Amino acid sequence: MSDLPDRLAKALGSRLCSSLDYVELRAESTVHTAIDQRDSGVEVISRRYESGHSARVLNNGCWGFSVSDGFRDIQSTIRNAAKAASVVPPREGEAPAELCKIKPVQQHVRSRTREPLQEIDMDEKISFLKEICLGIIHSDPRITTSVTNYRDTSGQKLLVTSEGTCVVTDVSLAGLMTAASGRVAGRSVSSRDEVGTVTRGWDFFEKKETAKTITDRLVKRIQGQMNGIPAKRGTFPCILSPRVVGMLAHEALGHLAEADSFSTGAFGDLEGKRVAPENITILDSPSINDGFGNIKIDDEGVVARDAVLIRNGVLGEQMTDREWAARLGTPPTGNARAESYRAPPIIRMRNTYFARGDMSLDELLEGKKFGYYCVDVKGGQTETNSSFQVGIQECYEIRDGEISKPVRDLALSGIAVDSLQMIDGLGDDFEIESSYCGKLFQYMATSDGGPHMSLKKGAIVFGGSG
Repeated sequence: MSDLPDRLAKALGSRLCSSLDYVELRAESTVHTAIDQRDSGVEVISRRYESGHSARVLNNGCWGFSVSDGFRDIQSTIRNAAKAASVVPPREGEAPAELCKIKPVQQHVRSRTREPLQEIDMDEKISFLKEICLGIIHSDPRITTSVTNYRDTSGQKLLVTSEGTCVVTDVSLAGLMTAASGRVAGRSVSSRDEVGTVTRGWDFFEKKETAKTITDRLVKRIQGQMNGIPAKRGTFPCILSPRVVGMLAHEALGHLAEADSFSTGAFGDLEGKRVAPENITILDSPSINDGFGNIKIDDEGVVARDAVLIRNGVLGEQMTDREWAARLGTPPTGNARAESYRAPPIIRMRNTYFARGDMSLDELLEGKKFGYYCVDVKGGQTETNSSFQVGIQECYEIRDGEISKPVRDLALSGIAVDSLQMIDGLGDDFEIESSYCGKLFQYMATSDGGPHMSLKKGAIVFGGSG
């Protein structure tokens, strides 16, 4: 791709481009690895190479988009996008699209990984997955199946615009999903784990998320489901771990603060109003330690910054792309992200989390006669009114201020905007977790998390078999 920036810039100098209000060219050249392991055997091994480019055109308030494989006929891609912009009218009830002004950026965002992911021997990756699967299977005879799905992407992506922006970004993403299932007393049980990195490459698995770390964590979860007592139904005081707090930050609250869905969601008429206790702050950040959603510059060329969604309990700013920043009259936050060159950028979260508090876990537990300590989630759904329903795959009873027996078959539900008001403590710790977020058929790497959180009785409804 060494000469591609010049080729794209030359294409933008054409007579056609000079007649358009705005032209954005994105290109990628990447290598993708996939390995699926089940128990002791490898089921899938693949490596594929992908390259291509796209053009997005804004003209007379209308957008057009076109995609092409390879890098041969860039002008044709621009013409197709321009044609689409000329025949696709603005959505009914919406004003013609405009972009907020930004300063053009020329930068190479380099990877900090020690060794490119595609240069790590395939046998080393397979050995790592096999160690996890066999470690899980051999840990407990009641566990019948273990699965690991590994994916990595490395290469470069490029953004060149008619405004003078030229950004080359090194891509280095690795993600691993691990799952286990088994049977006990006629019941099926399962658990899963997901980790990923966009900053550390294979070093992430060698030094942080090692095979033993992942195995031990997953085995603990599934054994809790096997050995746990039935969950009670009702509402009780509870403590949420950073993993569950992250779910609340991302799924139940974060999506509501994306500008393209803000007005139709539960936050729509609460802008600038108090929605949580004064000690509650929620951010979406482009850069935190080991953040799976870390970016420096978004896919529209905006230098990414923190978006403070709730500041000291007051509903704050919305996550925006350039179009929504222009509509709102606010500085862009750098939340325009695209899954690949094949899709246009849309407003997406990056790393969404509750800011830490000042209480230890012991202080959060103090005074709770009975409740639940929810450690990790498994599946669920949320709605635009901020209602949520999620399964819990690791949970413990709280009795007399102490963490007690593991609990199985627990689900929780609530209305996030109501639950916010019932937070009565935040831990002084902080953790984030990796995940993939889907929106409009695009899947993006994100992180979410925060500190431990204490909620009063009534904040969450628990469902169980007890």
